[in-house]
Amino acid sequence: MRLHHRLLVVFVLISAALWVLPAVCFGATVKERQETFEIVWSRVNERYYDPSFNGVDWNAVKKRYSARLAFVKTDDELYVLLNQMLGELGRSHFTVIPPSVYVDEEAGQPGDADIGATIQLVGNKPTITFVHPGSSAEEAELRPGYILTKVDDKSLAEVQSKIATRNERPAMTKFLIWGTTKRLLSGREGTEVSIEYLDEDNEPHKVTLKRKLPYGEPIKMGELPMVYGWVKSEELQDGIGYIRFNIFLMPLLEQIISAVKSFKDLPGVIIDLRGNPGGLGAMAMPIARLFYKEQVNLGDMNLRSGVARFPVFPVDKPFTGTLIFLVDETSASTSEILAGGMQDNGRAIVVGRTSVGAVMPSVVEKLPIGARLQYAVADFRTPKGVMLEGRGVIPDFVVEPTRRELLAGKDPILDKAVKLILEHRASGNSSLSGTK
Repeated sequence: MRLHHRLLVVFVLISAALWVLPAVCFGATVKERQETFEIVWSRVNERYYDPSFNGVDWNAVKKRYSARLAFVKTDDELYVLLNQMLGELGRSHFTVIPPSVYVDEEAGQPGDADIGATIQLVGNKPTITFVHPGSSAEEAELRPGYILTKVDDKSLAEVQSKIATRNERPAMTKFLIWGTTKRLLSGREGTEVSIEYLDEDNEPHKVTLKRKLPYGEPIKMGELPMVYGWVKSEELQDGIGYIRFNIFLMPLLEQIISAVKSFKDLPGVIIDLRGNPGGLGAMAMPIARLFYKEQVNLGDMNLRSGVARFPVFPVDKPFTGTLIFLVDETSASTSEILAGGMQDNGRAIVVGRTSVGAVMPSVVEKLPIGARLQYAVADFRTPKGVMLEGRGVIPDFVVEPTRRELLAGKDPILDKAVKLILEHRASGNSSLSGTK
């Protein structure tokens, strides 16, 4: 089955799902809000891959939310209403993205600026796990292992408590903390954000940082917001190839392919998908084919109109050594398709924490009032029929980093992957999981 490439957008819009900043008011009329409501409901009604709507009475949902629409007075209230309605489906990749996300890029300032620090739950505390070189966070001497307690006037303990009331899966709870904190720390380039944190001795500190544009090259795809993409590759000290990239978009593909080919004589390659929310689903196949000797299937998409496969056609000289993917709750969508599919057909080992379980090929289109609607049009199942939506990719080796390890400058998840490859090399086998 041939599919238009836009049906293979598999991307979790973190900021869209977790609005904590006010949208810019564009003053839509009552008629425009009603028209927008009808379009959002109808797109799901006509194109959601599951005609049972995941057990939800979609007509009843329309009736209930139509009644609430009459009381909507602002565009912000409309976006909240629409996202609550879409949330009734209990699936990822259903969201309305306010126009405010696109204002800066339309003014020639693409992408959110931030402080360059990743915040995740470690020991149930919002903890810095990564500081990007050259970022404001690095300049302020923030370190992995520091606990964030406040962003401007927002207490992260209160944010965490509010998210906890949702009773989500552990991986989703961690994902929501990551995404919410990411949004709180983001803003226009040059603006300032105040943060409070605990250092290695649990001493409190307060610092004001200036937001910078993210590292990488600006990339625009369809109706998705502008993002900054980057690829990092290096040969680690123990002769192991390491590749990390933050998004699945075509301008990065050649860099990823070149990196894999440069490691062809090494015993193992580690592909780090932590912090990667997905992108173009079709990119999973040209990356996967670099590791196979024969044709395989990475998984299947189920649409209303049938089933579409993710076929992988091998290259002449694939990498045949050990392949390990690193994932955690910040790995989503195409990251899960690639890692989960290759794990399921026996070619790769997965190390880290369970991924978020947000794996829905989707479409993003512009609405009359300037907002964008993202809606899923298919599900995804691994070669063995495992549905990753709501489950995630479960690592073969689960590693839970501790604050002490982070403060010591260690990356326990990466360290475990390196150890596995070295142990396997010592055993004299050609592949940890069996190359196809």
